[in-house]
Amino acid sequence: MRSICSLIPSRSGVLLAMLAAMIVCFTPAQATAAEGDKVYVVLAVKFKPGKAPEALAIVREHFFPVDRTIGRKPIPFDFMTGEWDHVVYFPFDPAKGDTVPGWDVWMKALAAQEGGMDKALQLFDRFWSLAQDSRTEMATLPAAWAR
Repeated sequence: MRSICSLIPSRSGVLLAMLAAMIVCFTPAQATAAEGDKVYVVLAVKFKPGKAPEALAIVREHFFPVDRTIGRKPIPFDFMTGEWDHVVYFPFDPAKGDTVPGWDVWMKALAAQEGGMDKALQLFDRFWSLAQDSRTEMATLPAAWAR
């Protein structure tokens, strides 16, 4: 499995920390699922007080269009109650140890959309500067429940 760290410019500490926590910590062995099950990386984010509208605008106006461009099908939720403000289920390929499509593809598409990698990283860093806390989990959707 190729390390995601090789895909990330070193000057972006927030990006590195988030992606490392999201992907590198999970090995294919940890994401093993029964035949036919779908595997997801689940990202939950709590934003700083008063920052959720700006953060969610970045998600809706910048991040989700990239998902559509590359064919990624995340399942997002904006919570109305509870600890987290925004939770997203990203399709995950346990064999590759990466999201589907991979984060390198997503970052390249974000850079193309935003007018360069520097601008993409600035936007990504701005988003994460609005976060108070986050958590990443792995989940499976059993084949019996999937349509």
